[in-house]
Amino acid sequence: MQSDVIEIVAAYPKLAARLSERPQERARMEKLVGEIHGDFSPAVATTLSRVIEATFLRLYDGVHLDLPEGMNLEELMKTHHIVLVPNHQSHADYVALTYALWNRFKLPVYVAGGINLNIFPIGPMFRKAGAFFIRRSFNSDILYKLTFEAYVYYLLKKNFIVEFFFEGGRTRTGKLMKPRYGLFQMLLEAHGQMQDSKPFLFIPVSLAHEYIPEARAHARELGGAKKEAEKTTQLFKLFKLFNKRLGSIHVRFGEGIMVPGYVGEIKRATQELAFECFKAVGRGMPITPSALLALIMLDEPTGALTWRQIEDKARDIADYCNKLQIPLTPSLKGELLSDSLRSALDMFIANKKIDLIRREKLGQVFYVVKREARVEVLFHKNMILHHFLVPGFINAVWFKIFSGDIKTSMELTRYLQQQRNELKYDFYLPSIKEMILHARDVVGYAVGRPMHALDEALSFGPNDLFQLARSVRHFSTAFSYLYEAYYLSAITLKYLAEESFNHDRFLSVSLELFGLELEHGRVIRYPETYSVPILRDTLDYMQGQSVIKRQDGGKFTVTDAALLDKLIEKFLRDLNDQVAINLKFNKSSPLA
Repeated sequence: MQSDVIEIVAAYPKLAARLSERPQERARMEKLVGEIHGDFSPAVATTLSRVIEATFLRLYDGVHLDLPEGMNLEELMKTHHIVLVPNHQSHADYVALTYALWNRFKLPVYVAGGINLNIFPIGPMFRKAGAFFIRRSFNSDILYKLTFEAYVYYLLKKNFIVEFFFEGGRTRTGKLMKPRYGLFQMLLEAHGQMQDSKPFLFIPVSLAHEYIPEARAHARELGGAKKEAEKTTQLFKLFKLFNKRLGSIHVRFGEGIMVPGYVGEIKRATQELAFECFKAVGRGMPITPSALLALIMLDEPTGALTWRQIEDKARDIADYCNKLQIPLTPSLKGELLSDSLRSALDMFIANKKIDLIRREKLGQVFYVVKREARVEVLFHKNMILHHFLVPGFINAVWFKIFSGDIKTSMELTRYLQQQRNELKYDFYLPSIKEMILHARDVVGYAVGRPMHALDEALSFGPNDLFQLARSVRHFSTAFSYLYEAYYLSAITLKYLAEESFNHDRFLSVSLELFGLELEHGRVIRYPETYSVPILRDTLDYMQGQSVIKRQDGGKFTVTDAALLDKLIEKFLRDLNDQVAINLKFNKSSPLA
Protein backbone atom coordinates (compact mmCIF):
# COMPACT_ATOMS: atom_id res chain seq x y z
CA MET A 1 0.00 0.00 0.00
CA GLN A 2 1.30 3.47 -0.93
CA SER A 3 2.61 5.32 2.11
CA ASP A 4 0.33 8.32 1.63
CA VAL A 5 -2.99 6.40 1.50
CA ILE A 6 -3.51 6.23 5.26
CA GLU A 7 -2.27 9.79 5.70
CA ILE A 8 -4.75 11.25 3.18
CA VAL A 9 -7.64 9.06 4.30
CA ALA A 10 -7.10 9.96 7.96
CA ALA A 11 -6.97 13.66 7.04
CA TYR A 12 -10.46 13.58 5.53
CA PRO A 13 -12.29 16.12 7.71
CA LYS A 14 -15.33 13.99 8.60
CA LEU A 15 -13.20 10.95 9.45
CA ALA A 16 -10.58 13.04 11.26
CA ALA A 17 -13.31 14.48 13.49
CA ARG A 18 -14.51 11.01 14.43
CA LEU A 19 -11.01 9.70 15.13
CA SER A 20 -10.25 12.67 17.35
CA GLU A 21 -13.23 11.65 19.49
CA ARG A 22 -12.55 7.87 19.20
CA PRO A 23 -8.78 7.39 18.79
CA GLN A 24 -9.19 3.69 19.60
CA GLU A 25 -10.83 3.24 16.15
CA ARG A 26 -7.65 4.22 14.29
CA ALA A 27 -6.38 0.64 14.06
CA ARG A 28 -9.67 -0.63 12.63
CA MET A 29 -9.76 2.27 10.18
CA GLU A 30 -6.34 1.27 8.84
CA LYS A 31 -7.48 -2.34 8.51
CA LEU A 32 -10.56 -1.20 6.58
CA VAL A 33 -8.38 0.83 4.21
CA GLY A 34 -6.38 -2.34 3.55
CA GLU A 35 -9.61 -4.16 2.71
CA ILE A 36 -10.77 -1.39 0.34
CA HIS A 37 -7.58 -0.17 -1.32
CA GLY A 38 -6.81 -0.76 -5.00
CA ASP A 39 -3.04 -1.06 -5.40
CA PHE A 40 -2.65 -0.31 -9.11
CA SER A 41 0.52 -1.58 -10.79
CA PRO A 42 1.41 -0.51 -14.38
CA ALA A 43 3.59 -3.61 -14.77
CA VAL A 44 0.73 -5.88 -13.69
CA ALA A 45 -1.74 -4.02 -15.94
CA THR A 46 0.57 -4.53 -18.93
CA THR A 47 1.08 -8.20 -18.11
CA LEU A 48 -2.67 -8.73 -17.64
CA SER A 49 -3.33 -7.10 -21.02
CA ARG A 50 -1.11 -9.72 -22.64
CA VAL A 51 -2.79 -12.50 -20.68
CA ILE A 52 -6.20 -11.16 -21.70
CA GLU A 53 -5.17 -11.17 -25.36
CA ALA A 54 -3.98 -14.78 -25.06
CA THR A 55 -7.03 -16.07 -23.16
CA PHE A 56 -10.05 -13.80 -22.70
CA LEU A 57 -10.03 -12.41 -26.24
CA ARG A 58 -10.00 -15.93 -27.66
CA LEU A 59 -13.60 -16.15 -26.45
CA TYR A 60 -14.63 -12.91 -28.16
CA ASP A 61 -14.39 -11.36 -31.60
CA GLY A 62 -13.04 -8.20 -29.98
CA VAL A 63 -13.55 -5.35 -27.51
CA HIS A 64 -14.59 -2.27 -29.47
CA LEU A 65 -14.05 1.12 -27.84
CA ASP A 66 -16.14 3.97 -29.29
CA LEU A 67 -15.27 7.51 -28.10
CA PRO A 68 -16.80 10.89 -28.92
CA GLU A 69 -14.70 12.70 -31.48
CA GLY A 70 -11.68 14.36 -29.90
CA MET A 71 -12.11 12.88 -26.40
CA ASN A 72 -8.72 12.68 -24.65
CA LEU A 73 -8.86 11.54 -21.03
CA GLU A 74 -5.30 12.65 -20.30
CA GLU A 75 -6.13 16.23 -21.30
CA LEU A 76 -9.50 16.17 -19.51
CA MET A 77 -7.81 15.09 -16.26
CA LYS A 78 -5.92 18.37 -16.16
CA THR A 79 -9.12 20.34 -15.76
CA HIS A 80 -11.62 17.84 -14.30
CA HIS A 81 -12.04 15.00 -11.84
CA ILE A 82 -12.99 12.14 -14.18
CA VAL A 83 -15.65 9.60 -13.13
CA LEU A 84 -16.71 6.81 -15.50
CA VAL A 85 -20.22 5.41 -14.95
CA PRO A 86 -20.87 2.24 -16.98
CA ASN A 87 -23.82 -0.14 -16.85
CA HIS A 88 -23.19 -3.74 -15.78
CA GLN A 89 -24.15 -6.86 -17.73
CA SER A 90 -21.44 -9.44 -17.02
CA HIS A 91 -18.40 -10.18 -14.88
CA ALA A 92 -16.54 -9.79 -18.17
CA ASP A 93 -17.21 -6.04 -17.93
CA TYR A 94 -14.33 -5.56 -15.49
CA VAL A 95 -11.90 -7.28 -17.83
CA ALA A 96 -13.12 -5.62 -21.02
CA LEU A 97 -13.11 -2.08 -19.58
CA THR A 98 -9.72 -2.40 -17.89
CA TYR A 99 -8.18 -3.87 -21.04
CA ALA A 100 -9.72 -1.29 -23.41
CA LEU A 101 -8.80 1.73 -21.27
CA TRP A 102 -5.25 0.62 -20.45
CA ASN A 103 -4.50 -0.23 -24.07
CA ARG A 104 -5.90 3.08 -25.33
CA PHE A 105 -4.79 5.59 -22.67
CA LYS A 106 -2.22 3.87 -20.42
CA LEU A 107 -3.87 5.59 -17.46
CA PRO A 108 -4.68 3.95 -14.12
CA VAL A 109 -8.42 3.62 -13.59
CA TYR A 110 -9.71 2.77 -10.11
CA VAL A 111 -12.80 0.58 -10.40
CA ALA A 112 -15.26 -0.02 -7.54
CA GLY A 113 -15.99 -3.74 -7.30
CA GLY A 114 -18.17 -5.73 -4.95
CA ILE A 115 -16.35 -7.34 -2.04
CA ASN A 116 -17.75 -10.67 -3.31
CA LEU A 117 -15.12 -10.52 -6.07
CA ASN A 118 -12.25 -10.29 -3.60
CA ILE A 119 -11.62 -14.04 -3.74
CA PHE A 120 -8.42 -15.90 -4.54
CA PRO A 121 -6.90 -15.74 -7.11
CA ILE A 122 -8.91 -13.08 -8.98
CA GLY A 123 -9.15 -10.64 -6.03
CA PRO A 124 -5.42 -9.85 -5.82
CA MET A 125 -5.21 -9.60 -9.63
CA PHE A 126 -8.15 -7.21 -9.79
CA ARG A 127 -6.64 -5.13 -6.98
CA LYS A 128 -3.35 -4.75 -8.90
CA ALA A 129 -5.38 -3.76 -11.98
CA GLY A 130 -6.99 -0.92 -10.02
CA ALA A 131 -10.06 -2.49 -8.42
CA PHE A 132 -11.03 -1.24 -4.97
CA PHE A 133 -13.62 -3.18 -3.02
CA ILE A 134 -16.88 -2.10 -1.46
CA ARG A 135 -19.18 -4.01 0.87
CA ARG A 136 -22.73 -4.66 -0.23
CA SER A 137 -24.22 -3.06 2.84
CA PHE A 138 -22.72 -0.90 5.56
CA ASN A 139 -25.40 1.58 6.66
CA SER A 140 -25.08 0.56 10.30
CA ASP A 141 -21.25 0.70 10.29
CA ILE A 142 -20.48 4.41 10.54
CA LEU A 143 -16.71 3.96 10.68
CA TYR A 144 -16.71 1.87 7.50
CA LYS A 145 -18.89 4.42 5.71
CA LEU A 146 -16.63 7.32 6.69
CA THR A 147 -13.50 5.34 5.82
CA PHE A 148 -14.84 4.44 2.40
CA GLU A 149 -15.89 8.04 1.76
CA ALA A 150 -12.42 9.15 2.87
CA TYR A 151 -10.89 6.65 0.43
CA VAL A 152 -12.94 8.22 -2.38
CA TYR A 153 -11.53 11.56 -1.21
CA TYR A 154 -8.03 10.04 -1.51
CA LEU A 155 -8.72 8.96 -5.13
CA LEU A 156 -9.88 12.47 -6.03
CA LYS A 157 -6.94 14.03 -4.19
CA LYS A 158 -4.54 11.89 -6.22
CA ASN A 159 -6.37 12.84 -9.44
CA PHE A 160 -7.11 9.22 -10.36
CA ILE A 161 -9.89 8.28 -12.76
CA VAL A 162 -12.70 6.66 -10.76
CA GLU A 163 -15.09 4.13 -12.27
CA PHE A 164 -18.13 2.41 -10.80
CA PHE A 165 -21.10 0.44 -12.12
CA PHE A 166 -23.99 2.73 -11.28
CA GLU A 167 -26.60 -0.07 -11.10
CA GLY A 168 -24.78 -1.64 -8.16
CA GLY A 169 -24.83 -5.14 -9.69
CA ARG A 170 -25.31 -7.07 -12.91
CA THR A 171 -28.66 -6.84 -14.63
CA ARG A 172 -30.35 -10.23 -14.87
CA THR A 173 -32.92 -9.11 -17.44
CA GLY A 174 -30.78 -7.07 -19.85
CA LYS A 175 -32.72 -3.90 -18.99
CA LEU A 176 -30.91 -1.08 -17.24
CA MET A 177 -31.57 -1.10 -13.51
CA LYS A 178 -32.29 1.99 -11.45
CA PRO A 179 -29.11 3.70 -10.23
CA ARG A 180 -27.82 3.18 -6.72
CA TYR A 181 -27.10 6.49 -5.03
CA GLY A 182 -24.33 5.55 -2.57
CA LEU A 183 -21.18 6.25 -4.58
CA PHE A 184 -22.71 9.26 -6.32
CA GLN A 185 -23.34 10.84 -2.92
CA MET A 186 -19.92 9.90 -1.53
CA LEU A 187 -18.23 11.47 -4.54
CA LEU A 188 -20.21 14.68 -4.11
CA GLU A 189 -19.52 14.70 -0.35
CA ALA A 190 -15.79 14.08 -0.83
CA HIS A 191 -15.57 16.68 -3.58
CA GLY A 192 -17.14 19.21 -1.22
CA GLN A 193 -14.13 18.79 1.08
CA MET A 194 -11.59 19.44 -1.69
CA GLN A 195 -9.65 22.68 -1.78
CA ASP A 196 -9.16 22.74 -5.55
CA SER A 197 -11.83 24.11 -7.88
CA LYS A 198 -11.75 21.34 -10.52
CA PRO A 199 -15.28 20.25 -11.44
CA PHE A 200 -16.41 16.66 -11.94
CA LEU A 201 -16.84 15.19 -15.40
CA PHE A 202 -19.11 12.15 -15.17
CA ILE A 203 -18.72 10.17 -18.39
CA PRO A 204 -21.53 7.71 -19.17
CA VAL A 205 -20.30 4.40 -20.61
CA SER A 206 -22.74 2.13 -22.44
CA LEU A 207 -21.57 -1.49 -22.35
CA ALA A 208 -23.21 -3.95 -24.74
CA HIS A 209 -22.36 -7.64 -24.99
CA GLU A 210 -23.33 -9.61 -28.06
CA TYR A 211 -23.51 -12.69 -25.83
CA ILE A 212 -22.96 -13.02 -22.10
CA PRO A 213 -21.40 -16.08 -20.44
CA GLU A 214 -23.88 -15.90 -17.52
CA ALA A 215 -26.99 -16.07 -19.74
CA ARG A 216 -28.21 -19.45 -18.47
CA ALA A 217 -27.62 -18.58 -14.80
CA HIS A 218 -29.51 -15.31 -15.26
CA ALA A 219 -32.43 -17.16 -16.84
CA ARG A 220 -32.60 -19.54 -13.86
CA GLU A 221 -32.66 -16.61 -11.43
CA LEU A 222 -35.48 -14.94 -13.37
CA GLY A 223 -37.46 -18.14 -12.92
CA GLY A 224 -36.97 -17.98 -9.16
CA ALA A 225 -33.65 -19.77 -8.54
CA LYS A 226 -31.33 -18.23 -5.97
CA LYS A 227 -28.17 -16.43 -7.04
CA GLU A 228 -25.08 -18.60 -6.71
CA ALA A 229 -22.38 -16.94 -4.62
CA GLU A 230 -19.03 -16.31 -6.30
CA LYS A 231 -16.33 -18.82 -5.38
CA THR A 232 -12.95 -19.92 -6.68
CA THR A 233 -14.25 -23.18 -8.17
CA GLN A 234 -16.38 -21.15 -10.61
CA LEU A 235 -13.16 -20.22 -12.43
CA PHE A 236 -12.93 -23.78 -13.76
CA LYS A 237 -16.29 -23.28 -15.50
CA LEU A 238 -14.56 -20.75 -17.74
CA PHE A 239 -12.99 -23.60 -19.68
CA LYS A 240 -16.46 -24.60 -20.87
CA LEU A 241 -16.79 -21.23 -22.57
CA PHE A 242 -14.21 -22.18 -25.17
CA ASN A 243 -16.99 -24.25 -26.76
CA LYS A 244 -19.14 -21.14 -27.17
CA ARG A 245 -19.10 -18.11 -29.38
CA LEU A 246 -19.49 -14.82 -27.52
CA GLY A 247 -19.29 -12.22 -30.29
CA SER A 248 -17.96 -8.75 -29.45
CA ILE A 249 -18.12 -6.41 -26.48
CA HIS A 250 -18.97 -2.80 -27.34
CA VAL A 251 -17.79 -0.02 -25.01
CA ARG A 252 -19.36 3.29 -26.01
CA PHE A 253 -18.41 6.52 -24.21
CA GLY A 254 -20.93 9.35 -24.13
CA GLU A 255 -20.37 13.07 -23.79
CA GLY A 256 -19.33 14.03 -20.27
CA ILE A 257 -21.74 15.54 -17.75
CA MET A 258 -19.98 18.41 -15.98
CA VAL A 259 -20.81 18.87 -12.29
CA PRO A 260 -19.07 21.77 -10.48
CA GLY A 261 -20.28 20.38 -7.14
CA TYR A 262 -23.62 20.35 -5.43
CA VAL A 263 -25.71 23.24 -4.20
CA GLY A 264 -28.54 22.81 -1.73
CA GLU A 265 -29.74 19.47 -0.42
CA ILE A 266 -27.30 16.59 -1.07
CA LYS A 267 -29.99 13.92 -1.47
CA ARG A 268 -31.74 15.74 -4.29
CA ALA A 269 -28.45 16.62 -6.02
CA THR A 270 -27.42 12.96 -5.82
CA GLN A 271 -30.65 11.66 -7.32
CA GLU A 272 -30.65 14.19 -10.15
CA LEU A 273 -27.05 13.36 -11.04
CA ALA A 274 -27.62 9.59 -10.82
CA PHE A 275 -30.62 9.67 -13.15
CA GLU A 276 -28.92 12.03 -15.59
CA CYS A 277 -26.08 9.51 -15.89
CA PHE A 278 -28.57 6.63 -16.09
CA LYS A 279 -30.51 8.25 -18.94
CA ALA A 280 -27.29 9.11 -20.79
CA VAL A 281 -26.14 5.47 -20.62
CA GLY A 282 -29.54 4.37 -21.92
CA ARG A 283 -29.44 6.85 -24.82
CA GLY A 284 -25.97 5.67 -25.71
CA MET A 285 -26.74 1.94 -25.60
CA PRO A 286 -25.91 0.75 -29.13
CA ILE A 287 -28.04 -1.65 -31.14
CA THR A 288 -25.80 -4.71 -31.56
CA PRO A 289 -26.31 -7.42 -34.20
CA SER A 290 -27.37 -9.97 -31.54
CA ALA A 291 -29.80 -7.53 -29.88
CA LEU A 292 -31.35 -6.64 -33.23
CA LEU A 293 -31.68 -10.32 -34.09
CA ALA A 294 -33.25 -11.08 -30.70
CA LEU A 295 -35.79 -8.28 -31.15
CA ILE A 296 -36.80 -9.72 -34.53
CA MET A 297 -36.80 -13.42 -33.59
CA LEU A 298 -38.83 -13.02 -30.38
CA ASP A 299 -41.53 -11.02 -32.17
CA GLU A 300 -43.65 -14.16 -32.52
CA PRO A 301 -44.01 -16.68 -29.67
CA THR A 302 -43.82 -19.79 -31.90
CA GLY A 303 -43.32 -18.52 -35.44
CA ALA A 304 -40.32 -19.23 -37.65
CA LEU A 305 -38.65 -16.76 -40.01
CA THR A 306 -36.66 -17.11 -43.20
CA TRP A 307 -33.35 -15.34 -43.64
CA ARG A 308 -34.97 -12.96 -46.14
CA GLN A 309 -37.63 -12.00 -43.59
CA ILE A 310 -34.99 -11.46 -40.89
CA GLU A 311 -32.83 -9.35 -43.18
CA ASP A 312 -35.74 -7.20 -44.41
CA LYS A 313 -36.94 -6.51 -40.86
CA ALA A 314 -33.38 -5.68 -39.77
CA ARG A 315 -32.91 -3.14 -42.57
CA ASP A 316 -36.21 -1.45 -41.72
CA ILE A 317 -35.28 -1.19 -38.03
CA ALA A 318 -31.76 0.03 -38.85
CA ASP A 319 -33.26 2.73 -41.08
CA TYR A 320 -35.60 3.75 -38.26
CA CYS A 321 -32.63 3.94 -35.85
CA ASN A 322 -30.60 6.06 -38.26
CA LYS A 323 -33.45 8.52 -38.77
CA LEU A 324 -34.34 8.74 -35.05
CA GLN A 325 -30.65 8.98 -34.00
CA ILE A 326 -30.57 5.70 -32.07
CA PRO A 327 -26.95 4.45 -32.01
CA LEU A 328 -26.00 1.36 -34.00
CA THR A 329 -22.72 -0.49 -33.67
CA PRO A 330 -20.42 0.19 -36.66
CA SER A 331 -20.97 -3.43 -37.71
CA LEU A 332 -24.63 -2.65 -38.53
CA LYS A 333 -23.99 0.34 -40.75
CA GLY A 334 -24.36 0.25 -44.52
CA GLU A 335 -23.31 -2.87 -46.34
CA LEU A 336 -21.91 -4.47 -43.17
CA LEU A 337 -25.39 -5.12 -41.75
CA SER A 338 -26.15 -8.35 -43.60
CA ASP A 339 -22.85 -10.09 -42.77
CA SER A 340 -22.97 -8.95 -39.13
CA LEU A 341 -26.53 -10.15 -38.70
CA ARG A 342 -25.66 -13.49 -40.30
CA SER A 343 -22.71 -13.83 -37.92
CA ALA A 344 -25.02 -13.18 -34.94
CA LEU A 345 -27.45 -15.80 -36.24
CA ASP A 346 -24.62 -18.33 -36.60
CA MET A 347 -23.52 -17.51 -33.04
CA PHE A 348 -27.00 -18.21 -31.61
CA ILE A 349 -27.21 -21.44 -33.63
CA ALA A 350 -23.75 -22.56 -32.46
CA ASN A 351 -24.72 -21.78 -28.84
CA LYS A 352 -27.91 -23.84 -29.30
CA LYS A 353 -30.35 -20.96 -28.79
CA ILE A 354 -31.82 -20.92 -32.31
CA ASP A 355 -32.84 -23.91 -34.42
CA LEU A 356 -32.47 -24.19 -38.16
CA ILE A 357 -35.43 -25.95 -39.79
CA ARG A 358 -35.28 -27.16 -43.41
CA ARG A 359 -38.47 -27.61 -45.40
CA GLU A 360 -37.40 -29.39 -48.56
CA LYS A 361 -40.82 -29.32 -50.24
CA LEU A 362 -41.07 -25.57 -49.68
CA GLY A 363 -37.47 -25.01 -50.68
CA GLN A 364 -37.01 -22.86 -47.56
CA VAL A 365 -34.88 -22.74 -44.45
CA PHE A 366 -36.57 -21.34 -41.33
CA TYR A 367 -35.07 -20.14 -38.05
CA VAL A 368 -36.81 -20.27 -34.67
CA VAL A 369 -35.72 -19.54 -31.10
CA LYS A 370 -35.73 -22.69 -29.00
CA ARG A 371 -38.57 -22.57 -26.53
CA GLU A 372 -36.31 -23.30 -23.55
CA ALA A 373 -33.84 -20.59 -24.66
CA ARG A 374 -36.27 -17.70 -25.10
CA VAL A 375 -35.51 -16.15 -21.70
CA GLU A 376 -31.78 -16.21 -22.47
CA VAL A 377 -32.30 -14.58 -25.87
CA LEU A 378 -34.68 -12.07 -24.25
CA PHE A 379 -31.71 -10.61 -22.33
CA HIS A 380 -30.33 -9.21 -25.59
CA LYS A 381 -33.69 -7.85 -26.72
CA ASN A 382 -34.17 -6.14 -23.36
CA MET A 383 -30.83 -4.35 -23.71
CA ILE A 384 -32.30 -2.16 -26.45
CA LEU A 385 -36.05 -2.32 -25.77
CA HIS A 386 -36.14 1.11 -24.10
CA HIS A 387 -35.24 2.69 -27.46
CA PHE A 388 -38.57 1.49 -28.90
CA LEU A 389 -41.05 2.33 -26.14
CA VAL A 390 -42.62 5.24 -28.00
CA PRO A 391 -43.05 3.48 -31.38
CA GLY A 392 -44.51 0.58 -29.39
CA PHE A 393 -47.11 2.95 -27.95
CA ILE A 394 -47.73 4.51 -31.38
CA ASN A 395 -48.46 1.05 -32.78
CA ALA A 396 -51.69 1.02 -30.78
CA VAL A 397 -52.40 4.73 -31.28
CA TRP A 398 -52.85 4.58 -35.06
CA PHE A 399 -55.42 1.79 -34.75
CA LYS A 400 -57.42 3.71 -32.15
CA ILE A 401 -57.41 6.80 -34.38
CA PHE A 402 -58.49 4.67 -37.34
CA SER A 403 -61.28 3.00 -35.33
CA GLY A 404 -62.45 6.33 -33.87
CA ASP A 405 -61.61 5.46 -30.24
CA ILE A 406 -59.27 8.49 -30.10
CA LYS A 407 -60.73 11.70 -31.58
CA THR A 408 -59.27 14.59 -29.57
CA SER A 409 -55.88 15.85 -28.48
CA MET A 410 -56.82 15.28 -24.85
CA GLU A 411 -57.79 11.65 -25.54
CA LEU A 412 -54.51 11.11 -27.37
CA THR A 413 -52.43 12.55 -24.52
CA ARG A 414 -54.41 10.62 -21.91
CA TYR A 415 -53.91 7.35 -23.79
CA LEU A 416 -50.14 7.85 -24.10
CA GLN A 417 -49.96 8.73 -20.42
CA GLN A 418 -51.84 5.54 -19.55
CA GLN A 419 -49.46 3.46 -21.68
CA ARG A 420 -46.51 5.13 -19.97
CA ASN A 421 -47.88 4.47 -16.48
CA GLU A 422 -48.25 0.76 -17.17
CA LEU A 423 -44.54 0.38 -17.94
CA LYS A 424 -43.02 2.90 -15.55
CA TYR A 425 -42.15 0.14 -13.07
CA ASP A 426 -40.16 -1.73 -15.73
CA PHE A 427 -38.34 1.18 -17.39
CA TYR A 428 -37.20 4.64 -16.45
CA LEU A 429 -39.38 6.51 -18.92
CA PRO A 430 -39.16 9.96 -20.50
CA SER A 431 -41.44 12.64 -19.11
CA ILE A 432 -44.87 13.08 -20.70
CA LYS A 433 -43.62 16.15 -22.57
CA GLU A 434 -40.51 14.32 -23.84
CA MET A 435 -42.61 11.33 -24.85
CA ILE A 436 -45.07 13.46 -26.88
CA LEU A 437 -42.19 15.22 -28.67
CA HIS A 438 -40.60 11.86 -29.45
CA ALA A 439 -43.96 10.51 -30.65
CA ARG A 440 -44.28 13.55 -32.95
CA ASP A 441 -40.87 12.74 -34.45
CA VAL A 442 -41.82 9.06 -34.92
CA VAL A 443 -44.99 10.08 -36.75
CA GLY A 444 -43.06 12.58 -38.86
CA TYR A 445 -40.57 9.88 -39.84
CA ALA A 446 -43.43 7.56 -40.80
CA VAL A 447 -45.23 9.96 -43.12
CA GLY A 448 -42.05 11.54 -44.48
CA ARG A 449 -42.72 15.14 -43.51
CA PRO A 450 -42.10 17.33 -40.44
CA MET A 451 -44.84 17.36 -37.82
CA HIS A 452 -45.37 20.53 -35.79
CA ALA A 453 -47.59 18.81 -33.22
CA LEU A 454 -48.55 15.22 -32.50
CA ASP A 455 -52.28 15.89 -32.67
CA GLU A 456 -51.94 16.52 -36.41
CA ALA A 457 -52.15 12.72 -36.65
CA LEU A 458 -55.82 12.95 -35.63
CA SER A 459 -56.67 14.25 -39.10
CA PHE A 460 -54.73 11.53 -40.98
CA GLY A 461 -56.48 9.71 -43.78
CA PRO A 462 -56.09 5.97 -44.56
CA ASN A 463 -52.86 6.39 -46.55
CA ASP A 464 -51.03 8.30 -43.80
CA LEU A 465 -52.30 5.86 -41.16
CA PHE A 466 -51.04 2.99 -43.29
CA GLN A 467 -47.60 4.59 -43.51
CA LEU A 468 -47.64 5.12 -39.75
CA ALA A 469 -48.62 1.51 -39.15
CA ARG A 470 -45.93 0.28 -41.51
CA SER A 471 -43.18 2.28 -39.79
CA VAL A 472 -43.89 0.85 -36.32
CA ARG A 473 -45.07 -2.65 -37.23
CA HIS A 474 -41.79 -4.26 -36.20
CA PHE A 475 -42.42 -3.14 -32.62
CA SER A 476 -46.03 -4.34 -32.56
CA THR A 477 -45.44 -7.27 -30.20
CA ALA A 478 -42.14 -6.17 -28.65
CA PHE A 479 -43.82 -5.49 -25.28
CA SER A 480 -46.45 -8.24 -25.37
CA TYR A 481 -44.65 -10.43 -22.85
CA LEU A 482 -44.75 -7.52 -20.37
CA TYR A 483 -48.47 -6.91 -20.88
CA GLU A 484 -49.04 -10.64 -20.43
CA ALA A 485 -47.15 -10.45 -17.13
CA TYR A 486 -49.58 -7.77 -15.91
CA TYR A 487 -52.51 -9.94 -16.94
CA LEU A 488 -50.92 -12.90 -15.12
CA SER A 489 -50.46 -10.74 -12.02
CA ALA A 490 -54.12 -9.64 -12.13
CA ILE A 491 -55.54 -13.17 -12.39
CA THR A 492 -53.18 -14.28 -9.60
CA LEU A 493 -54.54 -11.52 -7.36
CA LYS A 494 -58.06 -12.62 -8.30
CA TYR A 495 -57.19 -16.12 -7.08
CA LEU A 496 -55.69 -14.72 -3.85
CA ALA A 497 -58.44 -12.16 -3.22
CA GLU A 498 -59.79 -13.91 -0.12
CA GLU A 499 -56.46 -14.20 1.73
CA SER A 500 -53.45 -12.18 2.77
CA PHE A 501 -50.28 -13.25 1.01
CA ASN A 502 -46.56 -12.53 0.78
CA HIS A 503 -44.24 -12.37 -2.22
CA ASP A 504 -43.46 -16.09 -2.15
CA ARG A 505 -47.14 -17.08 -2.12
CA PHE A 506 -47.89 -14.65 -4.95
CA LEU A 507 -45.02 -15.99 -7.06
CA SER A 508 -45.87 -19.66 -6.49
CA VAL A 509 -49.54 -19.16 -7.44
CA SER A 510 -48.63 -17.05 -10.47
CA LEU A 511 -46.23 -19.79 -11.63
CA GLU A 512 -49.03 -22.40 -11.46
CA LEU A 513 -51.46 -20.16 -13.35
CA PHE A 514 -48.76 -19.31 -15.90
CA GLY A 515 -48.25 -23.02 -16.61
CA LEU A 516 -51.99 -23.56 -17.11
CA GLU A 517 -52.36 -20.50 -19.33
CA LEU A 518 -49.36 -21.39 -21.47
CA GLU A 519 -50.44 -25.01 -21.82
CA HIS A 520 -53.95 -24.17 -22.99
CA GLY A 521 -52.98 -21.09 -25.02
CA ARG A 522 -55.89 -18.94 -23.89
CA VAL A 523 -54.26 -15.54 -23.40
CA ILE A 524 -50.61 -16.03 -22.46
CA ARG A 525 -48.46 -17.16 -25.38
CA TYR A 526 -44.93 -16.13 -24.45
CA PRO A 527 -42.75 -18.49 -22.37
CA GLU A 528 -40.75 -15.45 -21.18
CA THR A 529 -43.83 -13.88 -19.54
CA TYR A 530 -43.07 -15.43 -16.15
CA SER A 531 -40.20 -13.47 -14.62
CA VAL A 532 -39.73 -12.89 -10.91
CA PRO A 533 -38.46 -9.27 -11.23
CA ILE A 534 -41.32 -8.30 -13.56
CA LEU A 535 -43.98 -9.90 -11.37
CA ARG A 536 -42.59 -8.11 -8.32
CA ASP A 537 -42.85 -4.87 -10.29
CA THR A 538 -46.51 -5.61 -11.09
CA LEU A 539 -47.25 -5.55 -7.36
CA ASP A 540 -45.89 -2.00 -7.22
CA TYR A 541 -48.21 -1.12 -10.08
CA MET A 542 -51.20 -2.74 -8.35
CA GLN A 543 -50.41 -0.81 -5.18
CA GLY A 544 -50.23 2.40 -7.19
CA GLN A 545 -53.66 1.59 -8.64
CA SER A 546 -55.02 0.97 -5.08
CA VAL A 547 -55.95 -2.61 -5.99
CA ILE A 548 -53.83 -4.08 -3.18
CA LYS A 549 -52.44 -2.80 0.07
CA ARG A 550 -49.26 -3.78 1.91
CA GLN A 551 -49.82 -4.73 5.54
CA ASP A 552 -47.41 -4.80 8.44
CA GLY A 553 -45.12 -7.80 8.16
CA GLY A 554 -44.79 -7.54 4.37
CA LYS A 555 -48.08 -9.21 3.45
CA PHE A 556 -50.61 -7.92 0.93
CA THR A 557 -54.39 -7.94 0.65
CA VAL A 558 -56.69 -7.18 -2.25
CA THR A 559 -58.62 -4.03 -1.31
CA ASP A 560 -60.69 -3.36 -4.46
CA ALA A 561 -62.00 -6.49 -6.16
CA ALA A 562 -64.21 -4.52 -8.55
CA LEU A 563 -61.25 -2.46 -9.82
CA LEU A 564 -59.23 -5.67 -10.16
CA ASP A 565 -61.95 -7.12 -12.41
CA LYS A 566 -61.83 -3.99 -14.55
CA LEU A 567 -58.05 -4.30 -14.89
CA ILE A 568 -58.36 -7.94 -15.95
CA GLU A 569 -60.88 -6.89 -18.61
CA LYS A 570 -58.58 -4.06 -19.71
CA PHE A 571 -55.50 -6.29 -20.03
CA LEU A 572 -57.55 -8.85 -21.98
CA ARG A 573 -58.88 -6.14 -24.28
CA ASP A 574 -55.41 -4.68 -24.86
CA LEU A 575 -53.95 -8.08 -25.71
CA ASN A 576 -56.85 -8.92 -28.01
CA ASP A 577 -56.57 -5.50 -29.66
CA GLN A 578 -52.92 -6.26 -30.34
CA VAL A 579 -53.92 -9.36 -32.29
CA ALA A 580 -56.56 -7.36 -34.16
CA ILE A 581 -54.00 -4.67 -35.04
CA ASN A 582 -51.64 -7.24 -36.54
CA LEU A 583 -54.43 -8.92 -38.52
CA LYS A 584 -55.71 -5.57 -39.77
CA PHE A 585 -52.31 -4.46 -40.95
CA ASN A 586 -51.41 -7.79 -42.55
CA LYS A 587 -54.71 -8.09 -44.44
CA SER A 588 -55.27 -4.55 -45.64
CA SER A 589 -53.10 -2.28 -47.75
CA PRO A 590 -53.80 0.55 -47.49
CA LEU A 591 -56.22 0.62 -44.58
CA ALA A 592 -59.72 0.57 -45.90
